[in-house]
Amino acid sequence: MKRILAGLALTTAAALVTAGPAQAAPAASADPVKALKKQFVAGQGVKLTSTTTSRIGREQYAGDLKEGVIAFDANGVAGAQVTRTPALSPEMRKRLEKLAEKNNDIGDTAQLLTERIYLVSAGNRLYANGGLISSLLPDGKLWVGWPGTPISAAGADQIINVFEPDTLKTLLATAKGKTKGKSGDQYRGSITFAQLYKLSPDFRKLTGAKPTGTSAKDAISWRLTLDAQKLVKRIAISWSTKVTKKITLNVSTETRYSDWGSAITVTAPPAEQVVDFKDLAKKGLKPPSTIDRDYVSVPPDDEGNTIP
Repeated sequence: MKRILAGLALTTAAALVTAGPAQAAPAASADPVKALKKQFVAGQGVKLTSTTTSRIGREQYAGDLKEGVIAFDANGVAGAQVTRTPALSPEMRKRLEKLAEKNNDIGDTAQLLTERIYLVSAGNRLYANGGLISSLLPDGKLWVGWPGTPISAAGADQIINVFEPDTLKTLLATAKGKTKGKSGDQYRGSITFAQLYKLSPDFRKLTGAKPTGTSAKDAISWRLTLDAQKLVKRIAISWSTKVTKKITLNVSTETRYSDWGSAITVTAPPAEQVVDFKDLAKKGLKPPSTIDRDYVSVPPDDEGNTIP
């Protein structure tokens, strides 16, 4: 379970999406859960930005910025698309640069690990393109696909899924405090990994294993803000877990949601462009022996815009 939790902070993937202009905001509801369920309309969704920072002790070693959208249907989340920009801490970069002086492949790998990655989840599949993933693709294939959930592309780092009505209801009901601020109603609280596993279907699918031992008791601290329509505007979480007796992983994620009711459609990549992860693994996940240093991975419909 500890390895699974550590992996949650460093997951990768890819995407295709069409997003239209935002629609008029719905009338405010006194009940946040009812307000959420009213948003479950096919062809509509919400935009998101998310920032994650991971540390070993006090030292930051990795992080990422996610930007994208979540699409709904009558049952809840129908799909998600996110562009993920990974980042290594200056300390980690310096270490890799020193190693790269002796081995160019290390520098190449670091470059690929920090390239943009594209994620799309549609139905029960997750698709990936970009960075190190694209360097492993066989000729004629543009995406890697594997089993996932409709929110997989937007999840992983944000392990509390506020689009699950029961999860949102429980958070609000167990909040340790509530304040009214200029940005909206603010709540705070905590939930253990064992409690979240029991409560959230998405978290159960994400981890794949029930938390046991000390990991089950590890707590996730959270702060949640609702907007004037009683819809989630922001959720910030932080948690830590022992990776070894001497090493503790500390993770913090802040996710902001905006433009509820936007016209959004998420489309899976064409089947002929996708290679299944199992088929890829059978051939061996080895990067090319020679890496083009001028290569920048972009999705098929991207014009080549990059983030410095």
